[in-house]
Amino acid sequence: KIILTDDSEIQLVRNLVKLSDVLSEVENDLYPNKLCDYLFETSQMFNKFYENCSVNNAETVELKASRLSLCTVTAGTIRLLMRLLGINVVERL
Repeated sequence: KIILTDDSEIQLVRNLVKLSDVLSEVENDLYPNKLCDYLFETSQMFNKFYENCSVNNAETVELKASRLSLCTVTAGTIRLLMRLLGINVVERL
C-alpha cells in the first residue's frame, strides 16, 4: 500500500506511471532522447521528494514502508532507463 501525503510524492508517482507511455513513444517515434528527458525528470522529482519527505524518520511505520517502496520503484526505473541508454549503473559508492 502506497501512502501519499506530500505533493512531491504525488508528482513522483504520476511521473513513474508514465514509463510505459514513454517507452511506447520511443519505440514508435524512434527518438531515444525522450528516454533522457524522462530520466532527467524522474531524477529531479525524486530529489524533490527526498528533500521534502523523511524516509527513515517518517511519522508512522506504514508511511516509512510506503516511502521505502517509492524509493525502490524509482531506483528500479532509473536503473532500467540507464541500462536502455547503455550506461552502466554503480550499485554502491
